[in-house]
Amino acid sequence: MKDRIYKSVVLVSFLILLSVQLNLTYNTYMLIDRDYSLKEKKLLNDEYGRSIADDDKLYKGGGKIIDSVLLAFMPDLKSSYLTDRAKFNRLRLELSIRLMKKLRAKSTMDSIFKSIIKTNALDTNLQYLLSFESIEINFDRHIGNIYIFNSRQDKDLAGEQLRPIGFVIDGTLKDPNLRNRVTNLSVSGKLIYDYRVTFNLFVDSPGRPLMVAYQMLPTFLLVAVCIIIIMGINYYTYINWMKQKREADVKSDFLNSIKHEFNTPITTILVASKSLAEEGVLNDRARVKTLVHIVERQARRLQSHINQMLVISEIDKDLKMEETDLNYAVLTVVTDYKLKVPPGDSLTFDLPGFEIMIRIDPFVFTTMLQNILDNSFKHNHSDVKITKIYITAQAGEYILHIKDNGKGINDNIKEKVFDKFFRADRETAVPGLGLGLYYVKQCLQIHGWSITVESELGEGTEFMVHIPEQQYSNSSNTNGLTL
Repeated sequence: MKDRIYKSVVLVSFLILLSVQLNLTYNTYMLIDRDYSLKEKKLLNDEYGRSIADDDKLYKGGGKIIDSVLLAFMPDLKSSYLTDRAKFNRLRLELSIRLMKKLRAKSTMDSIFKSIIKTNALDTNLQYLLSFESIEINFDRHIGNIYIFNSRQDKDLAGEQLRPIGFVIDGTLKDPNLRNRVTNLSVSGKLIYDYRVTFNLFVDSPGRPLMVAYQMLPTFLLVAVCIIIIMGINYYTYINWMKQKREADVKSDFLNSIKHEFNTPITTILVASKSLAEEGVLNDRARVKTLVHIVERQARRLQSHINQMLVISEIDKDLKMEETDLNYAVLTVVTDYKLKVPPGDSLTFDLPGFEIMIRIDPFVFTTMLQNILDNSFKHNHSDVKITKIYITAQAGEYILHIKDNGKGINDNIKEKVFDKFFRADRETAVPGLGLGLYYVKQCLQIHGWSITVESELGEGTEFMVHIPEQQYSNSSNTNGLTL
């Protein structure tokens, strides 16, 4: 439960930090993009204003086009507005379409813009867009202005290039927006009735968002580095926490195990010692002898545990490497170990048909193999415990197999069984300190060997010690023999 909570906290913290970083980056981009206005914006606005007279409105001759179209429609627009709104709606749409087509067909804005660029030596890559936003007419001051055309409302002018900014009169700029708008004017005029037209001029360089992004490249890189560092810190923190937790669990398990393993013989010795102090026991030599044997046996058990812990720290000191036949070394261990195998159980070693000369420390090797055998019998709950040892040859190595018919090992703890103090499922009913297989791994590392484990629950476990080819040599063949 604590693991899940910690993972959730780490994940939420990372997502919060990531969202803050991305939000700050986005806001920075938007700020730079918004402030990335053309230096020439005011100049363009002034030059555009000087290029057209008051009665020209959008461009030279634009005012006359607007007046001519409006003048033809004004009387009918007023009467239909007061009497027939459906007719008024048809008339205003017809007027709008006619006005759009004439303004677009007669546009001189391209020559005006090029002249402004050339005269003021501006960037020739600049693009513009001129749009017509709305027309309002005032038939009566008591009624107020009436929209004939409004780009934000009229979306049914089929075939026209309508946008929120209005219909396009001229220009090639693809992304008109408030940041690159140079001019937004509402110009009034008077014919039969007063009217007002609103239009916009946008000017910008093509690909400005990419220019802003390129300008922010150092910021993007810094944010990316920060995110990677944050991910690394979170991952490193989590891994360290899990490692510390595992170590704490292992140490806790070890303390529980050592408490059990030490308390049992100590308690037995204390009870036996107290019994020896009784007058009735002292007069019974048979009972005294039995109690003395109990004390000696439990003391040796304590000594064995202490020696097992001490030998771990001394394993790589005072090594005595000798050239030995692997078959002979294994056979010696098996012969001695058979003496403590209970009747009915089985330990066999199939001798290969060739000699394998290797350099080993006999004591370290013997202790290592005994630990594996202890593990195979101690954790085997079968009615008849069977352990087989044999050697096979593969390309570049020999493999020493120790296979039992025990309960097997879960896949998720195969790699952990060699950890110091680790005990599968914290099984305290089986004696031990969780140091046996750790000692095995240390012995293998000293000899430059490796070990793998294959296991299936309910079927048994097989430990395979891999001995590199460089460490042995083949000699005379011998007849195969099974013990």
